Amino acid sequence: MFARRDEMSEGGVSRSVAPLDTPRLEKEIEDYQSDLDQKCEELYQLAGEARSKGFDLKDEVEIPRAIDLADRAEKLLEDYLRPTPDDDPIPIQDDIRTMLKEKDSREDAAIDMAVHVALQMYDATADVRKSVDTGLRVGLAVLTEAVLVAPLEGIGQVRILNNLDGTRFVSIDFCGPIRAAGGTAQALAVLIADMIRRALKLEKYEPTMPEIERVKEEFGLYRGGLQYKPPPEEIEMIVKACPIMINGEETESIECAGYREVRNIDGGRIRGGVLLVIGEGLCLKAAKIQKHTERLQIPGWDFISTFASRKKEGPATTTTKRRKIKTDDRFMRDIIAGRPVFGEPNTPGGFRLRYGRPRTSGLAAAGVHPASMHAMGDFLAVGTQMKIERPGKACAVVPCDDLEGPTVLLKSGRYGRIQSAEMWHRIQDDVLSIWDNGELMIGYGEFAENNKPLVPSGYVSDWFASDLLEILDSEEKVERFAGMLGVSRRRLPEGIPSTGAVDGSIDALENHRRQRSWHRELRKMTLDWDNIVEISRSFLTAIPPPWNLWWNDLPLEFITPLIESLLKGKIEAASHPEDGVKTHPHPDRNWMRLSGSVSGTSP
Repeated sequence: MFARRDEMSEGGVSRSVAPLDTPRLEKEIEDYQSDLDQKCEELYQLAGEARSKGFDLKDEVEIPRAIDLADRAEKLLEDYLRPTPDDDPIPIQDDIRTMLKEKDSREDAAIDMAVHVALQMYDATADVRKSVDTGLRVGLAVLTEAVLVAPLEGIGQVRILNNLDGTRFVSIDFCGPIRAAGGTAQALAVLIADMIRRALKLEKYEPTMPEIERVKEEFGLYRGGLQYKPPPEEIEMIVKACPIMINGEETESIECAGYREVRNIDGGRIRGGVLLVIGEGLCLKAAKIQKHTERLQIPGWDFISTFASRKKEGPATTTTKRRKIKTDDRFMRDIIAGRPVFGEPNTPGGFRLRYGRPRTSGLAAAGVHPASMHAMGDFLAVGTQMKIERPGKACAVVPCDDLEGPTVLLKSGRYGRIQSAEMWHRIQDDVLSIWDNGELMIGYGEFAENNKPLVPSGYVSDWFASDLLEILDSEEKVERFAGMLGVSRRRLPEGIPSTGAVDGSIDALENHRRQRSWHRELRKMTLDWDNIVEISRSFLTAIPPPWNLWWNDLPLEFITPLIESLLKGKIEAASHPEDGVKTHPHPDRNWMRLSGSVSGTSP
């Protein structure tokens, strides 16, 4: 999409990036869109002709066409937007588009749009129940981009019920299809309903003791699969404090015994929608809801903040922050029989965190080296869902060969890292133990989206490259760096890489291209120990992989045996066995043999 001019120079290839050809690109996009619209119209005409023959339940195509989220939401909820069955629907397209542009996030737009539509419906009908129902469905449609059934079938009905003192509150009957919206949308649906309640001046829900105990009993009897099953004290906290009654239709055949007949609850069987919204919504996604309640300063939702931070609290004995990461074992509590476990919570030997996003990944996806995928017994394939300790949400697995693969101990006593799928296939029958699973690449956005604090990662080649990018701020330093590597300056990318050495003489796009080129070159460099020592002493950088071993993971009781083994060890010239296992990405010159250090191996 860039008009690029390449010129050869003494220092290599110089790429000068010209401005975008905006008129041509806009014309191409318009032509492409017109072609799509024309072909879509032809397909709809063909489908209409087929339906007109009378072989289907309806003679017309039921799926309406829409151009964007606003158009989809209006057509999806057309029947709910009518004040009466004979009236035209309330138009919401333009309002949704405006709010999506003005608000910082889709969640904010969904909340404001829901309140706006509810007030419009109340002005037209004076029907409180219908106003809450319509506004809630519109807000949920915006949250789910109007592509799921949740706004239609995830909500059974909205009712206006009475507390014991006679005040009116909102009760929402959630159904099983609300699961399709995801835990965040489930919890936000309750928040949206509360915002509508406040706008229509209804009171908050005041549950009675039997109503609280009924929810506890349902959770105890439920045998279905929930991502998180809260204990009774957490259930009581949520039900007591939530300003909206989370109600639902009967979905299970199991009947409650202790609290079967309870006011405001229809029937005596388990309500699956209630358990989904409380367990996978408000409980599991409390941290994400906290972001919105605190930012919008919504009163009555302090319980979410307390709930989200309850496990972080502890006795403050010192003002010094500990570097040690607190173990979170929630992902291990609901292990399904037959599913493999690749690592214990916060235990050395599992996957090591690396921040970034591979080209092959998207949202809620994590990169793994192909050799690691094979080393895990081929359980990990492209698209496999894996539950991880942090940030707490499951991720889909994608391959990325830029990461570090697994580190293995062979039956011969050799120790090394596997950096290709082919190498793994050669040595898999000789593996005694998988010492380390390799790296797992997760994007920063996954932590930010789930409102989880970042945890320290290892010092990786990306970090090392970024440090050098800041340090190499003059041509003199670049020349000195080339001398340390023993290469000509022309072998390195052109220009000065430092992000702090930018002045007005360099085009911003050209500067970004130059920094990207330098960063790519620096992180892929293969440096031996002598190079690393010289660079570290000269530019005060840390030691990058593969030389920074995981000493923090070494238990204290291992120190003495390790020292004893090192004292008995022998330095040997490295041979090159057929298995091809290499400890480092560059050829080994010497090995250290530690006799008797690993039981079950040859000396």
